[in-house]
Parts: sequence; C-alpha cells; structure tokens
Amino acid sequence: MHVFRPLTCLLPGAGPKIALIILNRPIDVPLLTHLWKKSAFTAVTDGGVNRLHKSFCDQKDEYLPNVITGDFDSASPAVLEYYKNKNVDIISTPDQDETDFTKCLRVVTERVDQKTIEMVVAIGAFGGRMDHTLANINTLYTAFSLAQVPLLLLSDSSLALLLDKGEHTLHCDTGLEGDWCGLVPIGQPALNVTTTGLKYNLTNDKMSFGELISTSNTLADSIVTVTTDQPLLWLMGYKDL
Repeated sequence: MHVFRPLTCLLPGAGPKIALIILNRPIDVPLLTHLWKKSAFTAVTDGGVNRLHKSFCDQKDEYLPNVITGDFDSASPAVLEYYKNKNVDIISTPDQDETDFTKCLRVVTERVDQKTIEMVVAIGAFGGRMDHTLANINTLYTAFSLAQVPLLLLSDSSLALLLDKGEHTLHCDTGLEGDWCGLVPIGQPALNVTTTGLKYNLTNDKMSFGELISTSNTLADSIVTVTTDQPLLWLMGYKDL
C-alpha cells in the first residue's frame, strides 16, 4: 500500500521538506516563494533560470538555487554568469536523448539524501507547448527508477502524480483541494481499476484512451483509494495560495 499526501507541500508553516525543480515556464511567484521555504534543495533547468532571475529583480540574491542544469540552449549567458559569480553550481547536461527536466531530476536524486525529503516538486510543468507537457509526464515514468520519493508536477492550479501499479491511498484533507480530479491511463491500458472516495468510482473497470478515462471527477471523501494493474496519472486541482 502506497500512501500519498499530495497537497501537504502547499500548507502554510511547517510541513514536508521537498526538493524543488523549476522548469522553463512563467513563474507563479507566490507558489515559488512558498515552496522555496520548504525546500532542502533547489534546482533550475536551462531557460528556467532566465525566468527565476527576472521574477525576483532586487530580491534575486535571496533565491539562489543549489544547481542549474541543462544543455544551455535557452539560458542567457549573462544570467548564467551572474549565478556562477554567486557560487551556484552550474552543470552542463548535453545529452539530447533526455529532456532538461529528466536530466535535472537525475542530478537532484544524486545530490539529495532522499531520506531527508518527502517529495520532489517540479513547478511550471503544464501549459505552453503540448510536446513539453507530454515530455514532463514522461519524466514521471522515469522517476520510478530514479527517485525514492514521489515526484509531483505543479502548474496553473493543477497537480499531477503518477501512481504505479498496486494499491494507493491519497489523503485529500488539506482544505486546498480544488473542485475537480481525474485518473488517466497514459502509455498503456489499465485492465482492472477500482477506486473509493470519488463521486464517480470505478469497480474492476478497464481504462484506456478511446474507451473509459476519468476526467471532471470530484472528491466525495477526504481519503481516496486507487487499486490498479498499470500506472495511472492522478490529476487534481488546487486552490491559489
């Protein structure tokens, strides 16, 4: 049984320590500043460093990441030089067989003692180019072999978490839960899915594209259980901070 508390990273005050990855999308400054306080380690990918530098202007010295990674086809040389002069570790990852996000996740999982964090959170994961969004979802699959803790994608008041095959319990009781959720099979059909705690539950159902997927669902309970024979993407909305 896998137990998740996906939105606890958004609770004010003390909470789970996280590793934070900032992707190359417009930055939600309130979200970033909130998560930064909970971060044991912070990493920025390539063009994301331009957005970080611009978002904080005179306060940018207060938001120095632990590492900046990527093939650096998007990062401004002047911005990289700024962070280099601030002793931020800049790691070139030129391999074109993986995205900057996946390569950054590899660096993070190598650098962080995963016993000291409860999750890895990536912000800026949705919106913009559709191929980038799909690539970010693909990184959730790669994370199964890299991370010992869950990888969450956050952006535009949406959260994505990949549930591996097996039994899962999701605690949705923070008060920050939005009014929608969903379960989507990505990559292959799930032949046997059972849920509790949703308005529209499944009982030994098959899920696949072209047939049944669960979108525009809602929470009926503060605890949701999911049993699946294949990975499923758990999606949910959250309220603005």
